[in-house]
Amino acid sequence: MLETIKTRAVALRALADLDIYETAVEQFESGGSRHELLSTLFSIGIPATQIRHLASYPGSRLPAIVCE
Repeated sequence: MLETIKTRAVALRALADLDIYETAVEQFESGGSRHELLSTLFSIGIPATQIRHLASYPGSRLPAIVCE
């Protein structure tokens, strides 16, 4: 079940990570750097497959779950 959730949603460790995630996606959508998006999302523990998906579709978002 957890693997199904991980493929359909971003699992974050803390509420602060949610803000970082939202800001990174919004900045990328507004013409921000792909490199900055990739490095920011990787730093908060999002798996590479999900990061590649988000980077391929500017403005797209996966639902986020915070696991504090």
